[in-house]
Amino acid sequence: MSVLIQEQKGSTLILTLNRPESMNALSTELVKSLIDAVRGSADRADIRSIVITGAGEKAFCAGTDLKERRELNPDQKWAQSRGGWELNQAVYQSPKAVIAAIGGWCLGGGFELSLFCDTRIATEDAKFGWPEMTLGAYPGSGAALMLPRLIGAAQAKQLFFTARRIGAADALRIGLVEQVVPRTKLLRAALDFAAEVEKTSPLGLAAVKRSINEGADLPLPQAAELDQQLRRPLEATRDYEEGICAHFEKRKPVFIGR
Repeated sequence: MSVLIQEQKGSTLILTLNRPESMNALSTELVKSLIDAVRGSADRADIRSIVITGAGEKAFCAGTDLKERRELNPDQKWAQSRGGWELNQAVYQSPKAVIAAIGGWCLGGGFELSLFCDTRIATEDAKFGWPEMTLGAYPGSGAALMLPRLIGAAQAKQLFFTARRIGAADALRIGLVEQVVPRTKLLRAALDFAAEVEKTSPLGLAAVKRSINEGADLPLPQAAELDQQLRRPLEATRDYEEGICAHFEKRKPVFIGR
């Protein structure tokens, strides 16, 4: 049985973490499979969005596989954490829109994975937390960098310092997720968002994602320079020409990613 189920619906690649017996914990094999799938989609014109979700009713992802980690020496544990960082960077740097569809528990490394996605949709029974804070460490794949960027330093410190578990309603209130839906509508909500992505140009989406991700923490002059470097090449693309023609011809544009 594959630890990662890949399914394409239209222009959306659905990646389902398929270890429900361990609450979809991130084993080395699963992390590598996710990295390969995300990177493998980067140059595919037939894929506009990626949805990452978890199999079963209990969890999106309960974090790093602690049974596997228990057998590792300190260097191997660090290598395992670096694998999580590599996965999160693959998601963050993907030119596609990446959607986390979160049902049930979203803990540790799974919580981190969701933070590096572009948007998060959660079920009403979703719960978030950092169990690493009770184990003598803290999340090692970028959570301390990304969480305060999403919800602010003070809110992030509350979650880290207390190891508090929060539900979907509180996650929505503090801006941790963008949408909360009944469990039966989770995948539909993710696919509906992906359908909206199809209205936009793939080159424009990839460029503005980089401008937001890389420019948000730069001083304004450097951010503006990066923004213009990313925006200028779009003027000469066939997609931009097609978009303008479609506007005047009152039809939907047909983008080809060139």
